[in-house]
Amino acid sequence: MSRTSLLFVLVLAGCADRALKPCDIVDPACQEDIYYVDLRVRGDGYDPFGGIPPIQTKTEDQYRQDLETAAAQAAASDPAPQPWWDATLALLKLIPPAQNAVATSIDDQVTNTAAFYSWDTRSVTIVQHPNQTSDWQGMVQNMSTLAHELVHALQDREIDLRKVQHSTDESLSYRTMVEGDAAFYQRLFNYEISLPAGYRYKDLGDPVTYFSQWRDDFFINEFATLGAPFFAAHWMVYPLGGLWQATLWKQGGNAAVRHGYGQSPTRMLDFMAGNGVTPPATVPIQCEPSMPSEFKDGDQPYGLDRFGASEFYAYLFAWGVATDVARDRALLWRNDYIFVYFNQTTQKTATAWRIELASPLGSDLLTTLSVSNQVHVVQNGTTLLITTSDDPAFLASWNPGTACQ
Repeated sequence: MSRTSLLFVLVLAGCADRALKPCDIVDPACQEDIYYVDLRVRGDGYDPFGGIPPIQTKTEDQYRQDLETAAAQAAASDPAPQPWWDATLALLKLIPPAQNAVATSIDDQVTNTAAFYSWDTRSVTIVQHPNQTSDWQGMVQNMSTLAHELVHALQDREIDLRKVQHSTDESLSYRTMVEGDAAFYQRLFNYEISLPAGYRYKDLGDPVTYFSQWRDDFFINEFATLGAPFFAAHWMVYPLGGLWQATLWKQGGNAAVRHGYGQSPTRMLDFMAGNGVTPPATVPIQCEPSMPSEFKDGDQPYGLDRFGASEFYAYLFAWGVATDVARDRALLWRNDYIFVYFNQTTQKTATAWRIELASPLGSDLLTTLSVSNQVHVVQNGTTLLITTSDDPAFLASWNPGTACQ
């Protein structure tokens, strides 16, 4: 995890005395101290690893080599590239036109990753940077990150993180529970570190307030700084999940957090609405828009997904809708399916995104969403149908309609 989540406020009085001092996470003794604080704040009565989870340390060069090797292997072994998804996301403004939907920046990962947990190998890796121990704030940040990743190791022992999700919405919802759990206990861990005189943590003692403020700031300010809207929506999992878990903890302690997985939401809508809001029913979608046969692979579209309320928010944001309005309208989401079609001969893509809402969008908002000839937006009652294609002639003549066929 690389997002900076430590906020310091300079105060006149010194901090409370705490046993855990800033240390270098490459040091095994430091790793052990962090792990046992994690166990304590989570209320664990035993050590499931009998010492400490598997941890390895790599240099920046070693980590870069791993990333480059993995990228090369993926490129060589991928039997079915999906250009239709890249084209679709670009046409919807969810990613820039020249960006590959699965591309990552190796340089960014090498520079900004302090530690990470691998769900495949079930181990934690620390990336040792040349300036890792240059100042106490860097030490504390790295300690906080390692605490977060060690929580993932403990989670994996309890619930097995390697579960298969069948849609973007379901996948992000699961990640929201998992990352929110780790982010919440990371916050409690932070309280245990002894900071130099004159420093303390913001909102000390009230994690619900901290995550509430982070959630609000995420939508108002932070979302716009996170790059492509489609991927920026994936960062929601930290503030929304942290707030969800902090609220459970405040109501019933550590046991409530554990039991929360048994009633975990499978829609991002529920996390965006928040704990205590009665989840509205999902509106069923039982039909596929009409599509000429040359865009189909047999009787099936090339791509089918449910994006959820979080990616609907990302779409509204991408088209210039104000953040507060986008968040409010995203809460109207009740279901969606995005159908992606492709013509192998012409290499052209066509997409129909059907979104069911609790109430219709206003005419002003529809005008904002209909400013491009590349995207057609039609509303029929509470059904919103967004169609797009990189074949302008086809799009001009395509009218799939909002009614089920």
